[in-house]
Amino acid sequence: MKKQIIFTIIALSMVIAACPQLMAAEETQTDMTEAMKQSLVYLDISCYGYDQVRPWKQADIIHKPGTGCAVSEYEVITSTWNLTDAKLIKARKYGQNDFIPVTVKVIDYESNLTLLRLDPNYMDKPLKPLKFVEQFERGVKLDYYWLDSQSQLTRGQSYLSRTEMHRSMTSYYEYMMFIATNTSEQTGIGQVYFNGQSPIAIACWSEKTKEAGLIPAVIINKFLSDVRDGSYEGFPSVGFSTGELLDPAMRAYLKMPSSIKHGVLVTDVYNMGTASEALKPNDVILAIDGKELNPYGRFLHPMYERVTFQHLIAMHNIGENITFDIWRDGAQQQIEVKAKNFNVQDMLVPYYEYGRQPEYVITGGFILQKLTRAYLAQWGDDWKGQVTPHLYHYYRDSFKPTDERRSIVILSYVLPANINLGYQSLGQMVVKKFNGMTIRSVADIIAAQKLNPESKYDVIEFELDNPDVVIDREQSSAADILISRNYGIGKLVNINQ
Repeated sequence: MKKQIIFTIIALSMVIAACPQLMAAEETQTDMTEAMKQSLVYLDISCYGYDQVRPWKQADIIHKPGTGCAVSEYEVITSTWNLTDAKLIKARKYGQNDFIPVTVKVIDYESNLTLLRLDPNYMDKPLKPLKFVEQFERGVKLDYYWLDSQSQLTRGQSYLSRTEMHRSMTSYYEYMMFIATNTSEQTGIGQVYFNGQSPIAIACWSEKTKEAGLIPAVIINKFLSDVRDGSYEGFPSVGFSTGELLDPAMRAYLKMPSSIKHGVLVTDVYNMGTASEALKPNDVILAIDGKELNPYGRFLHPMYERVTFQHLIAMHNIGENITFDIWRDGAQQQIEVKAKNFNVQDMLVPYYEYGRQPEYVITGGFILQKLTRAYLAQWGDDWKGQVTPHLYHYYRDSFKPTDERRSIVILSYVLPANINLGYQSLGQMVVKKFNGMTIRSVADIIAAQKLNPESKYDVIEFELDNPDVVIDREQSSAADILISRNYGIGKLVNINQ
């Protein structure tokens, strides 16, 4: 008996002694630092946009860092967030000090992904491409890697917590995202996340070392597949909004039998996006492509668990048929719609205008410009509670442009001058008419200025009970020259074609 105990103790001692070697072997096996040296690049990005309050003026140049991950020998993918308003992009490889010129091949603000091409003439050797693997394992430890500005390859660690639908950092768009927790280093600029030896996502935002948002492989691979077919069309956009359908009284009001306990309520339908032409308010979406939706609008995905219906639509290609099972007017129906998206410039109040100078006309010191989300955001982080209700009303209707109203033109404020005495406190007013012409865009103002040539005045009318503005035409030319000189305005008109 004593001998058996002694042998057991010896065996356990040998196992314990071997544990550090086993742990070291496992660590070596999953540490991809050396392998990533030829797959990652550091990105140096120079950006500038435009001052939304002074739309004729460029903002200061800022420099942003980023990480690019090779998906071919001379192409890298990264998060779009760092590339908004980018004017110059340079890359640096591990072991190569000279910067490499970079061009944008495809930039997608909706998916928050950009494909960049490095100039092969400036590279000592090609990159080693990575292939992203579509997998999700809740609670697994993740390693992430990036190349910093000093060409040092760095490794961090985190844990995969869950999936969530998140709004893109650069757009109105919502897509499925991985959430990582307990990140050892702040992330969010394109770092590549690995589960063991498999790259599964890239980082697009983080809250210091608490949580990080990751663009998963399923989104990355769809983006790359669309790029490779030669004509990038982007991801389909949802053309409606939904609300939870938990109230039995509401279900009874909709004449739904008690046996149907699933389905999500359509609360609003847009004028653009997928299913906008087919759905109606108070429709109940029971299933999409045969995937049953619960009252929260989620379906059970075999890999990602409970995911909202936007993911089902996002996984289609533009033009493909999508099947909706709905409850309408007391009966179950099935409809087919085409997956489609839209140009953000077609929104009533565009969500973004990256790389574009704001549209405006300055006449008599009156600054008339296109209303955009970027303009509204000048009120700060809590801008939705700070802007005037009338302007916010139009922002809420961003997805509902009409033939009569394609955009919103406002008098933002008045540059003080003798020609506008008495009007200098006006601002934040929606332009209704200029010289009797209904204004649907900034370009309409140029046409309206040519109307009524016999009149001595230009007349601007506004919505609500705001007073009209009258501009003396004889004085306006000389006044505009003086205003340009006094306020440093290079050009009084900008219309984007």
